[in-house]
Parts: sequence; C-alpha cells; structure tokens
Amino acid sequence: MTPYPATAPSEPLFWGKSILFWLLALALVRGIIYASVVPPWQAPDEPAQFERVRASLSAREWNSEFETDPAWYDELDHSLFTFNFWDFLDSGRPPQKPNSRLSDHVALYHEIYKGLYGSRPTYALMGWPLFLTPQQNIILQLYLVRLNTVLMNLGIIGLAYLMVRAIFPHDIFLAVGVPGLILFNPQHTHMLSTVNNGNLAELLTTAALYFTVRGIIAGFTWRNGVAILGFSVTAMWTKATAYFLPFALGCIALFYLWRYRRYWRWLLPAGLVLAGLFFFLAPRRLIILVPDALARFRQNEIYLDPIVPQDLFLSFWAMPGWTIFRVHPVWYQVVGWLCLLAIGGLMVGLVMRWRLFSRPEFQPEIQALVVLAVAVVVAIGIILGWNALSNSIVYRQGRSLYAVMTPIALFLMLGWRQLIPLGWRKVGLLGAITLFFLFDSLVLFGYIVPIFYSRY
Repeated sequence: MTPYPATAPSEPLFWGKSILFWLLALALVRGIIYASVVPPWQAPDEPAQFERVRASLSAREWNSEFETDPAWYDELDHSLFTFNFWDFLDSGRPPQKPNSRLSDHVALYHEIYKGLYGSRPTYALMGWPLFLTPQQNIILQLYLVRLNTVLMNLGIIGLAYLMVRAIFPHDIFLAVGVPGLILFNPQHTHMLSTVNNGNLAELLTTAALYFTVRGIIAGFTWRNGVAILGFSVTAMWTKATAYFLPFALGCIALFYLWRYRRYWRWLLPAGLVLAGLFFFLAPRRLIILVPDALARFRQNEIYLDPIVPQDLFLSFWAMPGWTIFRVHPVWYQVVGWLCLLAIGGLMVGLVMRWRLFSRPEFQPEIQALVVLAVAVVVAIGIILGWNALSNSIVYRQGRSLYAVMTPIALFLMLGWRQLIPLGWRKVGLLGAITLFFLFDSLVLFGYIVPIFYSRY
C-alpha cells in the first residue's frame, strides 16, 4: 500500500515511451497551430519581450548604447501598425507619425527597469534562431522565436511526465493526466507559443523541481545538486516568477537537518554556506525587492483588491490575447467547481492516509509532495502578497503561476483521482483528457480564431 496507490501497482508502464512520444507530438502540433493562429504581437508584452530577444544579439543594443535607433526598431514599430496591434487592446490606435520611435508605442524594459529586468544570456537562449537569420524580416524572426518557445513547452511536458514517474512510477492516471492537463490548458499553450521570458523561466523551474524530486526519491548526488542549483539560479535570472525557488529548496534543508540532526554542527554551517552562495548568485532585482517588501510591510498599508485572485484564476485557464478577452462565464464556473472538487479530493486523501505518513518507506514520496506543495503556496503567496503590499492590481495574470504549472496539475489530478473509484480510473482518465481537449478546442475555435479573424 502507498499513500496514493497506483491504478494497477503490478502493471508496469511498458508503454511509457509511447505515451511520452504522443504527448510531445501533440504539444508540437498544438503549439505550431497556436503560434500560427495568434497574430504577431498579440500576446502579453510580446513586442517588448521580442525587443529584448533581438537586442541580446548585440551588447551595444542590449544596453541601449546608441543615439540613433537600430533599423530593426523602425521595422518592429511599423509592423505594429501593419498588423493592427492596437485593434485588440483597451488603448486606442495612436497616429503613425513619420518620426515616431518604437519607445513611443512600446514600453521598453531597459528604460523601465534600468537594466534590472532579465539577463542577456537567457534572452539569447530564447532567441538563438536569430543568430542564424540576423538580417531576415522582423516577422519571420518573431515566428522563429515563437517556434523555439513551442519547443520549450515540449521540454516542460516531458519533465512533468518524468516528475510524476519519479513519485508515482506505476500510476497511469497521473502519468498521462498531469502532462495532459498541461498540454490542453489553452492559456498555457497560448503563452508557450508566443515570445515571453516567462516561458524559459517555467522550463528552468520545472527542471529544478524535477531534479529536486529525483534527488529526494533516489538520493542526492553532487551532479544532482549542481543541476538543482544551476537551474534554480538561471531561472531566477530569467524572471521574477521563479523567486519562490529558495523557499521550496529550503524545505529540503529542513528535512535533512531533521533526519541528520545528530550532525547539525556540520550541516548548519554547510547550509549557511549554500545559502550565502545562493544569495551571491541571486539576481540584483531580487536583492532590491526583499527590503522594499519589508519596508512596505512596516508601513501597514496592506490591501488586496479582490480582482487580483479573480483575474489570476481566470487568466490561468483562458484569457486570450493580452489577457483582455474572456470566455463565457459558465466555462470559468465549470473549471472553478472542478478545482474545488480536486481540493476536496486532496483533503479526503489526506484524512484517509494520515497514519501512513509516519512510515519510513513513504517518506521520500511525502517529502517530494511537500516540496511541490510549498512551491505552489509560496508562488501564489508572493503574487498576492506583492499586490497587497503595493496596493496595486498590476501583477494579476495567471501566467505568473506557470512556473509551478506542473505541481498545480499534479495536485489537481491527485484530487480528482481520489474521487474516482479504483476500477473506473482508466475510464475517468479518458473522460478527463477528453474534457481537457474539448475545453481547449472551444477556446481556440470558439474564441481565439473569431476574436482575431472575425472581420475577414
């Protein structure tokens, strides 16, 4: 018996490679469809994100060390008018003036964040296809970078599958259901087929969490530790959505301090050295934000606008374009009730199995789930907390939670799995995948295509 028994413990996943192959093939096809259907620049911050990707090819352009804008700035600016960029935004279309600059129409990150946003190597990793086509049309370059982000989604889905297999090696329901839920989340696919550094951050954080889970289950090695540290630091240098990682990884330190508490005199200094190394490698923006948050907390001006958690939930599932367009409210209600059912299933599972949690043979799996749960709670808490401390509603997009997409999908599937009788789980899995697919198709063909192409 296990804390969450497999659908058929004696049935090996001998067809696991076939499952993974079809999941990745579907992810590639769907990603290409979304990347092709969504018009240029019609995703959150895509013009500014692409500017950073293109600028990463040159140190001079990355640091904005020029008096006259590069030629591709003008090309990008003109393409905004060519593809009717403002027709799908809340703001009106500005007049196209002969001497207008890109910065007149797009909020450029280097000017806003003074060089503290992202890092050149990570943006260069996003835009590596541009090194092969530096002189091509700006729209062709955009689609090449979009294709690269589609490939990132394949990596995320593959890592999600491996993570589930590490914790539940014989559970078909979870092995297929978790990557399937990620695969058919329409908003996630929409974002992972457009240009945004959050896509790379999600891939890196998923890799860090996978190696963390793998280390907890099978034992840590120095290679495993280097992978965790490397992916975590790189993810935080990529985007602030990965700033939850130190808290999740801190859980591992607590587990090992307790397990080897007899050697705390050695482990505590070693932990402090690792924490110092993490602090040294952390991005400067994180170092600035922490004292800023503490200062805001001392002022006691804390207020969380209800629209923040509401929009976080809605845009996590489906808000196409610049998270402006919404699907019919009934679909959000259906998804909301399904999520509540999953939470209820998790609570039932905890109550039914709480006696097993103290048994040594189950500790690695339980610790892995605790680390993933902490990652989800902290990631959500950081977003809600920052909005409350800053008294703003700026950071309320569900894509900010995609760094913990895999843990969220895992806990949702665990909750639903608990409510399905053992003999019906294969049927339940087929039904769940079908519902995911229908919801994704509804959003794509019932909303995204009509929104962008109804006038033709």
